[in-house]
Amino acid sequence: LASLNLMKFRNEDGTFNVDDFTHAVDIVFLAQEILVGFSSYPTEEITANANRFRQLGLGYANLGALLMSDGLPYDSDAGRNVAAAITALMTGRAYRTSAEVAGAIGPYEHYSENRDPHNHVMRKHRDAAYAIEGEMCADTELLAAARRAWDEAVEIGDRNGYRNAQATVL
Repeated sequence: LASLNLMKFRNEDGTFNVDDFTHAVDIVFLAQEILVGFSSYPTEEITANANRFRQLGLGYANLGALLMSDGLPYDSDAGRNVAAAITALMTGRAYRTSAEVAGAIGPYEHYSENRDPHNHVMRKHRDAAYAIEGEMCADTELLAAARRAWDEAVEIGDRNGYRNAQATVL
């Protein structure tokens, strides 16, 4: 598990620093992927499952602080759409990285038997990124990056598979 502090990616003008955030997601996710094989787990069964499916848990912290610093109510359509765009960007980039790693060293052990349902879920996530209401997400660069991340994650994943059955957790 790892969390990124969203306040570290807030620009002075209130926009979200997409480039720094995606870079952080890429690096932290890759580090998590490397650590799976070197980690110790409480039981042999958990160890075997972790190695077979390579579940990771990238997340974020300080969503409320980020929204409040921009004057967005936490429980508002605008706040939910910003949260959706950030979540979609983080998860899309994580799965994009997972697909790139799968292209280099192979997908998770049970990917072949789960390929169709896994890829179906990836396409549903991509579709959900396009369902985020653009007019309710003032940061158009953030929303565009989230959609682009999912387009790339699906395209690369269709070609390579995915190294991780799970990438994020919130």
